Amino acid sequence: MFDVFIDSFGARWQDPPPPRDRAAVLTINLTNALLNPPDDHALADTVAQQTGQDPEVRAYVLATPGAARIINDAVHQLTALRTAAQGRPVQLLVNCWYGRHRAPAIADAIGHRMRTAGARVQVTHHHINRPPVPRKHPRPGCPFCRIIHDGAPAEIVREWPDALAILPRPDGHGRHGCTDGHLLVLPRGHVADFTVDPVVSATVQLRAAELAGQLGGQWNYLTSCGPDASQTFRRGRRPVVDCRFKASKLRVHDSVRQGDPHAAIAGRAA
Repeated sequence: MFDVFIDSFGARWQDPPPPRDRAAVLTINLTNALLNPPDDHALADTVAQQTGQDPEVRAYVLATPGAARIINDAVHQLTALRTAAQGRPVQLLVNCWYGRHRAPAIADAIGHRMRTAGARVQVTHHHINRPPVPRKHPRPGCPFCRIIHDGAPAEIVREWPDALAILPRPDGHGRHGCTDGHLLVLPRGHVADFTVDPVVSATVQLRAAELAGQLGGQWNYLTSCGPDASQTFRRGRRPVVDCRFKASKLRVHDSVRQGDPHAAIAGRAA
């Protein structure tokens, strides 16, 4: 009979573990904590696609600054909760974003410590076998990655830790974009399109809304996924600009990149 249940899961799947019967519950949210292996450019793809139960990934997560403190705090809190529960089971919920790397590694480490202390522990990883996490490191040939990571020239309007806003490249007449005030808001991590990682997509929209609110006026927000959705490519991997008028008489701009058409666009209404 177990008296400690530890459940790891990914918040991205919106399918958290059910509560254990009569259990007192603690939670650890690692969504914005510790280093995430798929985000580390130095790690090989094969390692990034492994899980928190594989030795290399487990060692990577546990060596991250802050991991030892999280584990120690959880062990102390679970021990105190077991005492206060007076025989009732206790449950620890540990989540990261995808539930494949950080949460399983931390949950297993806490479970090992609790077993060593004499607890009867069951550790369950609910989402460890879900699809692999997409990597977001820079891609060769991507003009936006060159701006963000290599210092390629661009007129930067605003920078955040997770995104930046730039003016579109000028055309032959020196005009930036298709209407006055046109801006591109770019994620710092490279993703294939806005469907790949909802957190990245939501972050870019948040930054675009924040900037538009600060600048004032009326704005149109656009993003595209696929050529039939006005994502256009010309000459292989070279990004192009597609400008058009909509029935609402808003000038619309669609700037895309091969392999990364996610860039969100905020354009001021004409």
